[in-house]
Amino acid sequence: MADAPPKLNAAPFVTVPLAFAKTGYQFVVDLVAKHAVVEKLSAAKDHKVVAQASSKKELLMAVLGLVLVFHGAQFKNILLCSQIFVSFLYDRVKASVMAAYSDIQTAQEKLKADAPDKSDAKKDGADKRKEDAEATTKALKALSSEKLSAAAVDILGAFMACVLVIQGGLAQKIAIANSFVNLVIDKVEALVEFPDHADIQAWTGLFVRLALYAIVLPLTFLSGSLGLAMNAAACGAYLATEHGVRFLASIGKVSNAEDFLASKKGLVAAGGLIAVGTFWQFWSLTAGSGLGYFAVLYFPAIAIEAIIGWLAGASA
Repeated sequence: MADAPPKLNAAPFVTVPLAFAKTGYQFVVDLVAKHAVVEKLSAAKDHKVVAQASSKKELLMAVLGLVLVFHGAQFKNILLCSQIFVSFLYDRVKASVMAAYSDIQTAQEKLKADAPDKSDAKKDGADKRKEDAEATTKALKALSSEKLSAAAVDILGAFMACVLVIQGGLAQKIAIANSFVNLVIDKVEALVEFPDHADIQAWTGLFVRLALYAIVLPLTFLSGSLGLAMNAAACGAYLATEHGVRFLASIGKVSNAEDFLASKKGLVAAGGLIAVGTFWQFWSLTAGSGLGYFAVLYFPAIAIEAIIGWLAGASA
């Protein structure tokens, strides 16, 4: 049997980072306690402005929907990234992040249990580093490297998917068409029926979806601006009608929100918003009119849009 190659003892190179991790964690904990960060965040959550916004969530979402109906296409990066994440990645990323977060909480409790006492100040540097490294090692044993790696990979995958769609091409056109179909499929299915094929309802629903793709995909390939305008208008119409009707129901203007949304009036309202929004935004995109004076009102969203675009460009 051949002799095994000599191995380098790398333990000393790990001890210092482990000790530094414990020291850094304690520094952050002390800093948070000193400035009462947790108390301030709790106070901000209970602030009357936040409470009022929470109580008017349905109204705010309806207003956001109207903004998307008329100006959503101007925020292409935010719109597409949000739709891709919610449609394909949200459940997966949430599950992996929550699993890793649970382990991090356990590791945090172990670090708290090993918090330094006053006698630690009397120990020399070597002993202190050794104890800090041991405390960090103890905490790491409670932290699953697989769960942490899975969460990191899922987050990175979500970022890469967002970058891929933003950069345009085939991926962006398919994403736009898929989002539009998902937004309007329920409305279209409410307008068609297959009385002779009730026993294969799942298949007839698939046929309707394929028919929508057959219409929307070519339009998106022929004109990216038209596809984007349709997608933004459909997203805005969904938010405006769903949340707007629920708000009206909460103040007694509508007797039953679900019944209204499924009624002819609900379908006409959604279809009208999609048609008007598509025409308006397609005209704005082709004419290059931009946001005009609304840019001041939308400045935070414009900044986020620019940041996402810069990240996508830097990743190209």
